[in-house]
Amino acid sequence: MRLLIVEDEPGIALVIEDVAIDAGFEITGTAGDMSEALELGSAADIAIIDVRLGDGITGPSIARALFSEFGIGVVYFTVNPGLTEDPEGRAVVTKPASPDRIVDALSMAAKNARARTHRVASGHTFH
Repeated sequence: MRLLIVEDEPGIALVIEDVAIDAGFEITGTAGDMSEALELGSAADIAIIDVRLGDGITGPSIARALFSEFGIGVVYFTVNPGLTEDPEGRAVVTKPASPDRIVDALSMAAKNARARTHRVASGHTFH
């Protein structure tokens, strides 16, 4: 499963990358803002997104854009889970997080992405 990391702190992005690679995910790129996320989004199946980026764009805004444009599943990564109110019911990993918690959330997002792809490929629609 191909993962996009949307995180503006390089050290945190590197930790996520290492954990994800060890768990068998392919990293398609790391984005620090909305424009980079949209540039890299077409290559990813799922994304892990920091909820509060330095450019002021919120993680839920990026998540909606990535899902709308590419159908990408999302995991939020945040210090403040109260900022993740999103009708899509995405997974939330609270910082600091153990590697196991990160992998569990990414695995669930990957499972959901595979199920979504299967429904679309088999002609079923989803809302």
